[in-house]
Amino acid sequence: MTPTEPGWRTTQANFVQTWQRVMTDPHGFFAEMPQAGGLNDPAVFLLITSGLNAVGHLIFGWGFGGMLAVFVFHVVLAGVAAALFTVIAQQLFEGKAGFEPTFRVVAYATAPLVFSWVPFVGTVARLYAAYLAMRGIERVHTVDTTRAVLTIVLGVVAIWLLILPAAAWA
Repeated sequence: MTPTEPGWRTTQANFVQTWQRVMTDPHGFFAEMPQAGGLNDPAVFLLITSGLNAVGHLIFGWGFGGMLAVFVFHVVLAGVAAALFTVIAQQLFEGKAGFEPTFRVVAYATAPLVFSWVPFVGTVARLYAAYLAMRGIERVHTVDTTRAVLTIVLGVVAIWLLILPAAAWA
C-alpha cells in the first residue's frame, strides 16, 4: 500500500485512532475488541508500532542494521509472546482464549513501544505495554488480575530463558 492509495489514508487514520484508544482507555478498548476477525488489523498495528520504534532507534544512533534488528526482534517477539501467553493462560490458569485473541492483545499492547527508544521514557513505555497486555489477557482469557499478571511474568521469564542462551551462544 503506497501513501497515494486511498487505503493508506484509512490505515493511517485507523492506526492513530486505535493507538489513542489503547493508550487512553485500555479497559474500554479491550472490552470492545473483537476476539475474532483475523490477524490482519492487529498485525498491521504491530508492524506500524514496530516500524516507528525501529525508526526511533535509527534516529538515536543505532544505525540501519540496528533499526532492522529492532524491527524484526519486535515483530518476532510479539508472536512468541502471544503463543507463550496463550499456552500459559490455558494450561495453568484455565484461560478461555486461543492464539488469535491473545495475539490481538499483544499486538495492541505494543502501542506505547513507539517511545521505547527514548531514554527513561522507554522504561515507562515497556511497563505500560506490560500493563496493557495484562489488562487484555485478563479480558480475553476471562481470568482475574493475579492470573493475568502471572501469565505475563511467566511468559517474560520463559522468553528470557529462550533469549539468554541464544545471546550467549552468539
